[in-house]
Amino acid sequence: MAPIDEKIEELKKEIKKKDKKIEKLQRKLSEYKGRLDELREEKKRLNKKLNELEVLRLELKLRNIQALEDENNRLKHRTKITKRLLDEAREKIEILEETINEFKNQRLIERLAKKEPETLTYYKKRFNRGIK
Repeated sequence: MAPIDEKIEELKKEIKKKDKKIEKLQRKLSEYKGRLDELREEKKRLNKKLNELEVLRLELKLRNIQALEDENNRLKHRTKITKRLLDEAREKIEILEETINEFKNQRLIERLAKKEPETLTYYKKRFNRGIK
């Protein structure tokens, strides 16, 4: 064989080696592309799941806030009712104290005539009591 033929054979062998290496690299590239696609899909699924969980967390937080607002409104309403009842009781006590003082300060003629103090009349009208 002539040195040129030897050189050609040597280059052909080298080309075959390089072709095999290229094939091997192309297979790896295909595998990596497939794996990359799988990872992208997994990332999409995880992001979707993360978004769903975030929405659920926010919904739960909103429900908790709503429950607290409802409880707060209930307590405010209860406080208003209690305050109104206490104010009414305080007013009754004040009127009854004045009535007792008026009874104490009544003159004999008013007692004999069984005249009621004005505060007792007001108390009966105001609180619609059947006091005799």
